[in-house]
Amino acid sequence: MWSAFGRGAEVDLRGSTHPVRAEVLAELLTGGGDRAAGSRAALRLRSARIVGRLDLRHAEITVPVSIGGCSFTDVPELTEARAVNLALTDCDLPGLRARLLHLRGDLVLLNCVVTGPVDLRDAHVGGTVTLNGSRLADLAPAGDPVFPPIDPGTALAAGRLSVTGNLHARQGFVADGQVWLGGATVGGNLALDGATLRHPAGAALSADRLTVAGSLTARWGFTADGDVLLMHAQIGSQLNFHNARLQGAAMFALHLGGARVGSVWLTLAERPAGRVRLSGLQADTIFDDPATWPAELDLIGCTYRLLIARAPSPPREPSPPVPVTVRQRLDWLRRSPEGYTPQPYEQLAEHYRRSGQEAEARRVLLERQRRRRATLRVPGRLFGVLVDGLVGYGYRTWLAGIWLLAFWALGTLSFTLDPSAARNPAEAPERNAALQALDLLLPIVNLGHDNAWKPVGGTEYVAALLVLAGWVLSTAVVAGLTRTLNR
Repeated sequence: MWSAFGRGAEVDLRGSTHPVRAEVLAELLTGGGDRAAGSRAALRLRSARIVGRLDLRHAEITVPVSIGGCSFTDVPELTEARAVNLALTDCDLPGLRARLLHLRGDLVLLNCVVTGPVDLRDAHVGGTVTLNGSRLADLAPAGDPVFPPIDPGTALAAGRLSVTGNLHARQGFVADGQVWLGGATVGGNLALDGATLRHPAGAALSADRLTVAGSLTARWGFTADGDVLLMHAQIGSQLNFHNARLQGAAMFALHLGGARVGSVWLTLAERPAGRVRLSGLQADTIFDDPATWPAELDLIGCTYRLLIARAPSPPREPSPPVPVTVRQRLDWLRRSPEGYTPQPYEQLAEHYRRSGQEAEARRVLLERQRRRRATLRVPGRLFGVLVDGLVGYGYRTWLAGIWLLAFWALGTLSFTLDPSAARNPAEAPERNAALQALDLLLPIVNLGHDNAWKPVGGTEYVAALLVLAGWVLSTAVVAGLTRTLNR
């Protein structure tokens, strides 16, 4: 192995019973070994059992490292090391400590089984991080401290990790414990497609203030048995949970409070178990599916330009559109556990206006007033019922026309059954109960019957009612016509 290192050749110890001492590997990587002139030294080791602790803390490693099919008896130490790249494939490790690691190239942890925490806090990777097919678990024995300590139950601690390229944890990636990416930065895409994250005691994925220049995808079989927390995350393109399963453990199945994303795909495989919080989310487009809307949905402060309903679909197949009525969208808004707040209704109405659906926008704003009415005291609720019934809070002014016709019919019937007396018999026009009632109902307009005939008996009260109703209802009708003409 010593001579192979200098030539960059691979050493395969398959079938050998001899272990490899970790201190030998550390000596090779930190400047030892026979490096042939003109050759490219590299550590390429397969199918070995590595005993002892591979201690490379603060080391400067100038050669590529590729270890495959090996098992480690102790946790490798790469804290504050600087290296070209690191590739571990099909390996068994009791953990990995690489806080403040600096790699110029890629970090590969492919199809590995890691039974203790993987510590990548504050690390910098100049290439791509690949964790595909690996199984991580927090099974570290007590009395094996990590400084600064990692929260118990954390399988992957990558807070403030910086990755210039992509971060891939898909194709069978499993984490039995929390995946922490708080404050991490990914220059490309973050892919969790098909991954399984299990932490029933709390957050399966904790990534507050995560920054992803491209897309964060957790599609096609992604499963989170625990909370998914992405508060104040910044994602340049898609945040995609298409065909995913979210089973919140503590409180939130999904928390996107304060996040900024290009588009959000919430076309889940099934209804999430737990609350979904989109408060403060800023998105250009939200894709969702009425069949998987959560029982509790917080939309306070959520802003978007478009709402598009799509159904889940198999991988690589287009997602079919789903028709959603305004009644369904109103039910969507009512799922807020915080009770009535006006902003979600105004935001939905703005979406309908932007789409040219004025009738739907008015329906949403009318429902906003009705929900507000339920929060008022009894006098306010009674007045609200009156205004709603007469003109629909100004969003159904055609109701005023119906009421005008009803009052006109009432006046016509009253003046027919109890005729009015002529004020001046010599000049009075022919008695016409319908025109007299219409003359009282229409303000400003004079048909010559109001001043010619004087109501008597109970019709005096009917006449007063017609005058009052005429002013109120005619104003509402004119306002509705003006709004229509302005459009």
